Amino acid sequence: MKPDIIAPKVGRQINIPGMAYAPTSELGVVFLFGRLAPRLGFCVETVRPQFPDCIATRRGRRYLVEFELWASDYHTHRHAHDGCETVVCWENDWEDRPKKYRNLEIISLKSYVGALPRVFTVGCRETESGHQLTSRTIEWNIPASAQIGDLVLMYRSAPTSAFYDAWRIVGPFQRYGKRNKEGFWPGRQAGLRLVARFQKPLTYMALARDPRTRDTPVIRRRFQGKSDITEDWPLFHDQIVELNPKAKRSLRPYLVDLRR
Repeated sequence: MKPDIIAPKVGRQINIPGMAYAPTSELGVVFLFGRLAPRLGFCVETVRPQFPDCIATRRGRRYLVEFELWASDYHTHRHAHDGCETVVCWENDWEDRPKKYRNLEIISLKSYVGALPRVFTVGCRETESGHQLTSRTIEWNIPASAQIGDLVLMYRSAPTSAFYDAWRIVGPFQRYGKRNKEGFWPGRQAGLRLVARFQKPLTYMALARDPRTRDTPVIRRRFQGKSDITEDWPLFHDQIVELNPKAKRSLRPYLVDLRR
């Protein structure tokens, strides 16, 4: 009798022969690096269980390579700053790393595989942070799975509960603990850059009444928390553009075929 097949947790879709989805673990980064090593100019000599993970040559020079899902995991795992030359990761979320780690070459595999962007909704407490959104660049609390290049729709409750603007995640990333002295909301922060302001906000009431969107998870949750709406994004996009035709051009790069 065959064991039940459990649907795996997969990353975002990528365009690389032999691998359908982005890594969600360090082991996935190892496999993807194996697919990309010739393109990156590396010839792998050995992959091993101890630090550093890999020895490879490039242009006649031998490199000690450590694999991480996120570049900042190198610090989280307490590796020595001079223990290797290169960190290979899915995404570099460590642009602001301490000076002693600046000697490390960081290779982000994401930039080589045509990863599709995702779309998230994030809220703003108007009385506490609404004034920040008048700028074109901000630092904001984002979902744990959000990455550079993803789109964030910002919703606010005043003057009415609605999506008012769209932002692109540009980094760098920061993590803040509870009661941090900077006064940020605890969790993962990232730099955002304005993509479009909506002259006519897309309200919760309009979305809840429209048969295209009324049964989507984010509407059933009444905009509570942070949500990944990528699968339903074409529906939200159409309603935004119907109200704000000038936003169509700015939002076009995020309207991708997620079924490929």
